[in-house]
Amino acid sequence: MSPSRWSIKRIRDLVKAKFRKRACLFQIKVARALRDKRKDVVAIAATGAGKTLSFWIPLLMAMEDGEDRCIIIVTPLNLLGKQNVSLLGAAGLRGIAIDGKNATDETFQVSKVKIHQID
Repeated sequence: MSPSRWSIKRIRDLVKAKFRKRACLFQIKVARALRDKRKDVVAIAATGAGKTLSFWIPLLMAMEDGEDRCIIIVTPLNLLGKQNVSLLGAAGLRGIAIDGKNATDETFQVSKVKIHQID
C-alpha cells in the first residue's frame, strides 16, 4: 500500500492498537513525511509532547505494508533510550538501547543476529 493511502484514521487506529495512545495531528504529519521518504523532517514540540512516537509510527506503517525496516533513534539521554525500548516492547516490537556501558562488539553482534532473526 502506498504511503498516500495512510489516512489519519488508519494511522490513529494503528497507533491506538499498538501503543494504546491517540496520535496527534503533528505526529501523523511527521510520520507521513518520514514515510514518504522526504529527506529532512524537523519537528519542534514541547518536552513530553510525543515527538518520539512520530518516529515509531512510520515503522508501524512499514510493518503493516509488509516491509522489513529498521529505525535508529539517537537520544541525548540514556534514560530516553531505555524508555524507547520499553515503549517498543509494550507494542510487541524489539529495540535495544546502546550506551557507554554496553557499546561493545558483542552487543552489536547480538543485535545484528536478533535483527536478522526477525525475518
